[in-house]
Amino acid sequence: MFRPAFLAPLLVITLLSGSLQAVDPQVVPDTTLSPSQTNALVPSAPAPSENRYDVLSKMITPMAGVLLGGNQTSNRALTLKATVDQVAGRLPQVIKGATFTAKIEYPGRIRVEAPVMGETLTVCRDGNEVWAVPGAKIQFLLGQFKQKPPLQQKNPAPLQLPFTAQQAVLLPALFQLEHTQEVAEIGGTSCRLISGGLIPEVAKAANAEDFSAKLWICSKYTPKRIDIRRSDFAMSFLIAELSYSPQFPASTWQPPEGVKDIYRCDAAQLEQLLYVLMNSLQMSPQDKPWLNEPAQNTGGLPSLPSTGGPLNR
Repeated sequence: MFRPAFLAPLLVITLLSGSLQAVDPQVVPDTTLSPSQTNALVPSAPAPSENRYDVLSKMITPMAGVLLGGNQTSNRALTLKATVDQVAGRLPQVIKGATFTAKIEYPGRIRVEAPVMGETLTVCRDGNEVWAVPGAKIQFLLGQFKQKPPLQQKNPAPLQLPFTAQQAVLLPALFQLEHTQEVAEIGGTSCRLISGGLIPEVAKAANAEDFSAKLWICSKYTPKRIDIRRSDFAMSFLIAELSYSPQFPASTWQPPEGVKDIYRCDAAQLEQLLYVLMNSLQMSPQDKPWLNEPAQNTGGLPSLPSTGGPLNR
């Protein structure tokens, strides 16, 4: 199943965790985008041409300001709109095509909207207060899923991440990136392809030697597409928007006016709500996504361990 921290790897490609019920493993084929995605009406800005590690670092740096309160940028809010493009292996095909939106602001604010069982479900954190609508459906899903993450400690970061803002700057050094200057287009936008896996010592420590990722990074140093692979699953995301701003209006963090069916809890339960939301993506009212849960949580993308010595590019 997806873990709530999947939102961060869409941004920093380090944490997608999952434990979907295993099916016959397969590999997502290299797909060719449709003409509507590849034909540009006007020439796009050139793709980044710097050292691949510098390109990855420039993508991660502004995210650290939002996710962890880093001082590298004054922006403290971001909007992410993404679509699950391809899935294979132990991930259910029904989530293919699911689109979700996340608004994240430091400190301690996040709002996620996604299609679940015929309607849009919203989960929102505003400091220590969390609400979700429609409340009855959220409460029903919480009762069905048995492998929810444990309650979390209070943290100013909008999501639980296993590194600090200072450590986030060093994340590119934990990857072993392929030597390539390959460029490709996504939706008419010229992108630099950055691909690779974790450096061997980190991959071994995280039990993630089979992990690899590929990013299409545009001239603004934001990803347009992200592919993630492990031995038993693969998935790709198309990023429609990843934009930054100083903050959102206060109304962003309030329930819709007039809605009474609201589930309320504190921030300790946020990851549980995001877990049931994301693992029910695009399911119909007849589906029972909780039946995909394994007997225990296994697999997924690695949480990066700390490393003691210097890291070489």
